[in-house]
Amino acid sequence: MAITVYDTADNESEMSDEESGVPPDTQDPMVTITNPTASSSYGTSSSTMILGGSASDNVGVTQVSWVNSRGGSGTALGTSSWSAARISLQEGANVITITARDAANNTGSDSITVTYTPPDTQDPTITITSPTSSTNYDTSNSTITLGGSASDNVGVTQVSWVNSRGGSGIASGTTSWSASGISLQSGANSITVTARDAANNTRSDSITVTYTPPDTQNPTVTITIPTPSPGYASTDSEITLGGSSSDNVGVTEVRWINNRGGSGTTSGTIMWSADPVPLSCGEDNIITITA
Repeated sequence: MAITVYDTADNESEMSDEESGVPPDTQDPMVTITNPTASSSYGTSSSTMILGGSASDNVGVTQVSWVNSRGGSGTALGTSSWSAARISLQEGANVITITARDAANNTGSDSITVTYTPPDTQDPTITITSPTSSTNYDTSNSTITLGGSASDNVGVTQVSWVNSRGGSGIASGTTSWSASGISLQSGANSITVTARDAANNTRSDSITVTYTPPDTQNPTVTITIPTPSPGYASTDSEITLGGSSSDNVGVTEVRWINNRGGSGTTSGTIMWSADPVPLSCGEDNIITITA
């Protein structure tokens, strides 16, 4: 007598879902980006970034992967809670797509546009051109207006000035700037003008302005020879005059003039001498000395 034995367990395991009556998995997984933001766009100054989020499926997520439209791809760590680290970015917009996959090869995706702006490390440039492009300038005015230009690879946000002798302020304008009403102290004033950009990079230019106040004080002059008296009688046809003069800054010249005729320049300034001064006989000779 013969008997046929069937291995039911093996037959059941070899049956397809259709044969076993189990419907195929056609449902796509769901994946969501939540880190660093749940928004569809993000800006950064870092050349790499980390994305993170969650994924789910009716059966189970088997893998989460990423791809950057500007280059690069990889597999995230984790599935239902996933993280993709050190994603390299190119300058500008990077569209990064995260894809969740299940065992039936169904997929679901989420994307984020990451705009990478490299950090600004370049200093601006600045130049003083008015009233001169030289490093030194002399003036008799108690205030001065400086002007010039500035530039930057991104943009100049502010131009400021400071005087070594006191005072500071903000210039008007940036790429073309002007700083007016800068007060000066007598002597050398070192004025530094600084351009600044949004990343706080700075560059400076300087000018030394020497302020000499206008001289409004008259010199003094005194006749002492032949006499300090305003009157003098002489039998000679000429006379020698002498005396002194002074000034807050300095006497540059002493001259004489006779109302009866004749004029000239004395010898010396602080101590001066006029020799000879001709006289007209028999008349008053009014001789005026001017410093």
